[in-house]
Amino acid sequence: MGKLEFSNSYTESTDLIGYNDDILINVLIRLPGKSLMRFRNVSKHWLSLISSPYFSRCLNQIPIFPSAIFLRMQPSLNKPKYHFLSLDRNPVWEPSVRSFTFVDNPAGIRILQSCNGLLLCCSNNRLGEYNRNYYIYNPTTHQYTTLPKPDNRTQSPNTIFGVILAFDPLKSAHYKVIFVRSSETSPHLYQLEIYSSETHQWSFSSEISKVNNFSQGVYFCGGIHWRNNSGSFLRFDVHQERFQEIPMPKIPDDWDQQTKCRYFGECGGRLHLILTSCKHSTRQFDVYEMKNDFSGWFVKYRVDLNALISANPKMTQSNCHASDHWDYHAFRVLAIVVGEGSGQGSSSPFMVLHVPGKVITYSFKDKTSTLLHDFAPDCTDIEGCTTFEYDDAYPYITTLAIV
Repeated sequence: MGKLEFSNSYTESTDLIGYNDDILINVLIRLPGKSLMRFRNVSKHWLSLISSPYFSRCLNQIPIFPSAIFLRMQPSLNKPKYHFLSLDRNPVWEPSVRSFTFVDNPAGIRILQSCNGLLLCCSNNRLGEYNRNYYIYNPTTHQYTTLPKPDNRTQSPNTIFGVILAFDPLKSAHYKVIFVRSSETSPHLYQLEIYSSETHQWSFSSEISKVNNFSQGVYFCGGIHWRNNSGSFLRFDVHQERFQEIPMPKIPDDWDQQTKCRYFGECGGRLHLILTSCKHSTRQFDVYEMKNDFSGWFVKYRVDLNALISANPKMTQSNCHASDHWDYHAFRVLAIVVGEGSGQGSSSPFMVLHVPGKVITYSFKDKTSTLLHDFAPDCTDIEGCTTFEYDDAYPYITTLAIV
């Protein structure tokens, strides 16, 4: 009798959850993206619920963090390929390799940027800007849209110097794409042109002098950030469409001006920067974080790689002199991951590092490292078969956002 009562109680509980959309949504939004995709096949009701804009809005109210990264393989004349590297604790010796085939393009599809779960991509053709298509792709749902080409453009088409996606699902279900192109009024200026997914329209915005490298911008907290050629940073507020200059972090007095940017990226609503000097060892360095008011930077983490280098002697490059600290120690920072659900079952923040032949994580809290992926155990040169930079890594974040 007890077993029957338990069975009836269990059935009543599952029926209550299964037919109460509020309870069901509250459960489903806490599941991994792969589980959500599978649960769409449970019933027509679940498919309709999970695919609805309301469910997507509920899911977007939860802060999102990367669970994997797309890592661009060595450039080639063929279609671009990417390693898909999970950020869990289990090391993988043969990570999945994929090309993007959501559209049929003989030259393939290239990732330009990852922004809160959506990927900004373009066709990989080399026939000029006029023949290049741009796409917004959701790798969780495999949905994509092709950006329309601007109307009534009077200038030469081969003038795009940077393209950035601005998407924040905590604020809006819509996104904008900002193109930096030559100005029609002056050869010394750039013109910003903005596409809105809400209006499906293009509009011209501000003009800016040619003092920045606009090819590597980062979207963070409602604005796009670029490194200025003069050493400072430039922020463009996407909503208000205005610029703000942000100073560089205060660097030690004995540094020279030849600093190297080892990382510049966003995660969990925080913008991070890593700079090193050619006069100092790269065994120790600081990780800077942007202040909430965008007025400057502060030191968030202090990194000491001495133990990691001792455990991985291949990180000491034999073809460099010890006095050449710039790249004497072979490593690249691929990502900084912060926040709960960040792929390792812990809220402890960590770096994703590429060292010769491997990808590892480095915990800021306890200074320990964990192997993520072993690409080529016999590869001893970071400049050889597994060279990656931070702009080769694109975070994967689960989202059901509609593109």
